[in-house]
Amino acid sequence: MKKQEKVLVTGAGGFIGHHLARFLKRKGYFVRGVDIVYPQFSDLSDFNDFRILDLRDFRNAIEATEGVSKVYALAAQNGSIEYTITNKADLLRDNALINLNTAEASVRSGVKRLFYSSSACVYPENKQTEIDSKPLKESDVYPANPDSEYGWEKLFSERMYKSYEADHGLEVRIARFFNIYGAECLIDTLRSKAPMALTRKVIEAGQGGTVKIWGDGKQVRSFCYIDDCVEAIYKLMSSSIKDPVNIGTSDHVSINELVDIICKIEGISVKKQHQLNKIQGVRGRFCDYSKAQKELKWKAKVTPLEGMSVINKFVHKELGK
Repeated sequence: MKKQEKVLVTGAGGFIGHHLARFLKRKGYFVRGVDIVYPQFSDLSDFNDFRILDLRDFRNAIEATEGVSKVYALAAQNGSIEYTITNKADLLRDNALINLNTAEASVRSGVKRLFYSSSACVYPENKQTEIDSKPLKESDVYPANPDSEYGWEKLFSERMYKSYEADHGLEVRIARFFNIYGAECLIDTLRSKAPMALTRKVIEAGQGGTVKIWGDGKQVRSFCYIDDCVEAIYKLMSSSIKDPVNIGTSDHVSINELVDIICKIEGISVKKQHQLNKIQGVRGRFCDYSKAQKELKWKAKVTPLEGMSVINKFVHKELGK
């Protein structure tokens, strides 16, 4: 009988982490999850082994990586745009420590291959200044000029993991995520993502109510549903692609349009109140995912309307409405 392969998912208590762990366990892997919190929307049956470990402590990173052949490195401090802008020092310190410890521990523990979850936030701010900006391809990352410390740390960690690959033979795969969304995610905290937060706002506003939108609502993003995301991670980790790969879609939706989609699902109309003094982020973040299409044979299947319909049901359940 073939021995069950052991893998580690860090950040397994978080949104992408617990979805990925569930996917991998169903594929037949022995899945160890680690985080500083238990999964809020997943029970421990999605794991073979779950441990509360703070990876800012190197001893915990060693414990986490012991006996596994692959590591999916998703552990990080992150959240809404407001959270990442107002907690810059904490994000830089914590995420750098987590990733440095994960890389070193992986080498010492004999891990063969590591997946790192990077972000579209690594791309230069000056290439995202218009609502019709050119789609970002992987080579656009340099000259470097991310719009946030969160993006700078992600870019640093990309370079750091690739250095461990060059010097220590740790095989590294990197995905740059573009606005991953889906159900089983926080809906009421500073860390809530736009699709979840706006769905809650629309539901609570009700017919004819007012929804507050940061900025003019014209800022555009590429949204990718969580099920498509975890499939892409799996394909990338099974591939020979060594360079970073964009994981996103051509479904480019403005914040105003996102509110309209939610209203269509709800069957209501609301008034949009634009708060021009609030943080907006870059104007247009578009994804060129042709590399993933060509080399991974991957393309997202879930449309924004389909994905937001699932979120709508989830938020209603969470709110008890």
